[in-house]
Amino acid sequence: MKTLRSFITAGGLVSAAMLTPGQTPTASARVAIDAGNQAWIDGIKAGDMKRIATTYTEDAVDCGRTGECIRGRFQIQRHMTAQLESFGRARSAAVKTWGSTEQGSFVYEWGEAEATFSGGKRLVERYLTAWQERPDGTWKIFRNMVIPDK
Repeated sequence: MKTLRSFITAGGLVSAAMLTPGQTPTASARVAIDAGNQAWIDGIKAGDMKRIATTYTEDAVDCGRTGECIRGRFQIQRHMTAQLESFGRARSAAVKTWGSTEQGSFVYEWGEAEATFSGGKRLVERYLTAWQERPDGTWKIFRNMVIPDK
């Protein structure tokens, strides 16, 4: 039931991002989010899931393409580490932001992340991420959802 609630919450984020008019993210937010996306690229290529996990809030929720959701930075890191063990390090990786909007202390960003691994396996996922501005002024992933394929 927790997974379903988390997925519904993530669905609410989609609605909020798409139905509520927002503004273009501030320059400082955009720089921080781009750095977070680069941490994913560098982390997946280096096999360093801790580098990726540090971009998440402590209470983050990360939902995969089938609706399974993982709560908490440590659990997200453990899940990513297990996935990496089956894929190996990425030979190449990229994140393409398709759009973003800022609402209060959140930036909703959507796009596509892709990675190619040594065994020829290729991962391509469309995503919606809610980045939250923290009290110290940093931006961290509060909610992340892979948008399922048709």
